[in-house]
Amino acid sequence: MQAKKLSILILILAAIFASCKKPDLAGNDATGEGLVNFTLIGPASGTTLLLNAAVPNTTIDITWNASTPGLHTVPTYTWVAALKTGGDITKPIVKLPSNNGGKDTKLTVTYKQLDDALKTAGIADGAKTDFIWSVVADNGSTQLLAQNVFNISISRFKDGASPFVLLAPASSATPIAIDPGSTTQSIAFKWTKSVPAAGGAAIKYKILFVEKKTDSNGNEIAPDFTKPLFTIASNNSGVDSFANVLYKSISDSLSAHGLTNLSLPSNLKWTVVATSGTWSQQSDYINDVVILREVRIYIAGSFQSASGYGNDWTPATAPEMVRDMRAGLVNNKYYTYIYLPANAEFKFTQGRAWDVAYGTGATPGSLTTDNGGNVKVSTAGVYRICINRTTMTYDIQAGRMGLVGGAVTNVGWDPSKVFPTAQMKFLGDNKFLAIYDFTADGWKMIDADHWNNGGANPDVTDPHTFGSNGASGSTLDINNENMPNIAVAGRYRVIWDGTDVNNVKYTLTSADKLYVIGSATVGGWDNLTTQTDAQRPPLTYQGNGVWKGTVTLGSGDIKFIVQKGSWDYSYGGAAGKLGDANITVSAGTYTITVDEYNKTYTIQ
Repeated sequence: MQAKKLSILILILAAIFASCKKPDLAGNDATGEGLVNFTLIGPASGTTLLLNAAVPNTTIDITWNASTPGLHTVPTYTWVAALKTGGDITKPIVKLPSNNGGKDTKLTVTYKQLDDALKTAGIADGAKTDFIWSVVADNGSTQLLAQNVFNISISRFKDGASPFVLLAPASSATPIAIDPGSTTQSIAFKWTKSVPAAGGAAIKYKILFVEKKTDSNGNEIAPDFTKPLFTIASNNSGVDSFANVLYKSISDSLSAHGLTNLSLPSNLKWTVVATSGTWSQQSDYINDVVILREVRIYIAGSFQSASGYGNDWTPATAPEMVRDMRAGLVNNKYYTYIYLPANAEFKFTQGRAWDVAYGTGATPGSLTTDNGGNVKVSTAGVYRICINRTTMTYDIQAGRMGLVGGAVTNVGWDPSKVFPTAQMKFLGDNKFLAIYDFTADGWKMIDADHWNNGGANPDVTDPHTFGSNGASGSTLDINNENMPNIAVAGRYRVIWDGTDVNNVKYTLTSADKLYVIGSATVGGWDNLTTQTDAQRPPLTYQGNGVWKGTVTLGSGDIKFIVQKGSWDYSYGGAAGKLGDANITVSAGTYTITVDEYNKTYTIQ
């Protein structure tokens, strides 16, 4: 009996002792004081880090996920690194505690702190070293290495250059128009200065250009500045933080690297690299720039044109020719309608300087840039002048413009009948006017008495015909479509206007009346389509561009407008010559005569 009781007591004590057993502190679970596995976040494995000696206080962040602590103790973390080749992450050569005394899951370290740590580990100045790295969590009882190990390449301090930004030209899709032959004009590229590391070599700069490209879906492809289209050193042999790059230098560089079509804009991206010793620092930003090579041609010589261009062989004040914008002729073919006095002499300049000038060649009608002779006209008159830079030819003939087509009475589509029947009046350089009675039909404008040859690269002697698919005020095209049909027969005012050489256009307005406007009229300066003849006194057409009427005015100023509700082609003037200035009158009744063709007026 006593032996049985003793056995029962032993079993009870064994059960009590078993229920009081201590936990295993080495377990990697959430029980007791163990730690749970965790992983690294960044920098991503394979990162290359160049420590820039010019900005030692620049920081980098190393991050990881938390290791869940046990019952009471929060772990501390240490970033560890070992050599990738021959190293052992369990025996690191670099150890750095995380932020907040090792409690944070992030290590923020400056370039200098990291460089000092690598120096202490025996890594040479400027050396690039491949490491493996991880993080150790430690709660005092257990140390646990992160589940993964990352690679990183780090280059120690040697040379450096501080970051900098681009200033000009600002990133834009709007083209910068340049004369590809100019050696006097330039684009100013500017950026902030980069500073070398203490004791480092002086900074030198280089501008890098790449062509902007897109994929088949129209998405922009990231630029690769390791393979630039071309590079240009900054001013002062690369020392200055700016570069004044000549137009010709940019154009020549574009052409030398395959962008030879001057009629197409060159879409580029540019950046700057600052170099100090072995260190290369690219600017913080990349800018877009679009270069449009526009060959502008001017007529510089010993004359004064009808529009007042008096240049005395000065390209800066010379009249500009119109660029022929047809495909294949852009930047190659040019024309103008201009008055020249007797014995005028001139040359064609490319741009507003004598960088490139075209004179007469050895054969009649040829051009040369090799010290060619002056082009001459012996008789005063209006001339049409054309040149072609591709064929290096020029042509001078009578400058005129006329109306042709089914809507043009007594002419039709026969150019041989245009002059003088439907000839327009020359008003000044690149401007013609006609007041004409049209029938309802199609029409065009033409500057010769025959049609052109229709060739792809027309000769400079070929005639020009002008049409448009737009309403009055639209741009004119050469040798293409007809003008919009005249819908209602009647008298119209037609103006061929190339005074803006970038936009040759036309206007077509009713020519029933010419109106007087101004403070001396009942209607004042208000220009409304609803105004009556009492408010807006009309003049009646007399033929051959002449208007006449008897008008009662008060004291004040007046002008003449071609249609109510519009200020297009209004006339003022002084001393009987039509111009821009207001005309001052005293109160009274006057007979007013306006001659639009000869640009004169009388008030009697």
